[in-house]
Amino acid sequence: MQEVTGSAPAQRPRLARVVADNFEELMAVALLCVIGAIMAAQVCLRSFFGAPLSWPEELSQFLFVWASALGAVGAGKRHGLVRLEAVAEKLPPAIGRVVDHLILAAVVILLGVLGWKGWQLGANTSFAAATLPLTWAWLYAAAPAFSVLMIVRLVQLQVLGYRFAFIESLFPGQHGGAGPEGHLL
Repeated sequence: MQEVTGSAPAQRPRLARVVADNFEELMAVALLCVIGAIMAAQVCLRSFFGAPLSWPEELSQFLFVWASALGAVGAGKRHGLVRLEAVAEKLPPAIGRVVDHLILAAVVILLGVLGWKGWQLGANTSFAAATLPLTWAWLYAAAPAFSVLMIVRLVQLQVLGYRFAFIESLFPGQHGGAGPEGHLL
């Protein structure tokens, strides 16, 4: 005879929600896969046929900057970035919440400056990539994209109290989706 407990089993989140909640990370993974495939093809062409292509290294650099920016948003959402809790943990809860909001405001301001300066840099550049039909503006555009996405995710997390459904919540036996408790640094 099985004992029945009072708690219902946790429901797995819908796939659409998991994709929306992890869009940045999924895009970063896709970009890293493209980088791996391009570089593997380059190594094969160079090693086996003696005919390397001129563009894979430069394209990989562009994609890696974007993958890094998107991955950093995912890390911020999971509180995987550096956090300074030694002082905040010793404060009374009400003051701790005020400090958290002040830190969030400072981070949002810094992200705003980063995004604005990245936008200016991209808008004012005319440097073309050496081997690709792209300008460096595509590379610099990662800064404002990162800033906007990070601000949105931090507001979701800390202001709205949103609990993300992480990818690992789709797999049985994994514990993803609870989300962090809401402290930024």
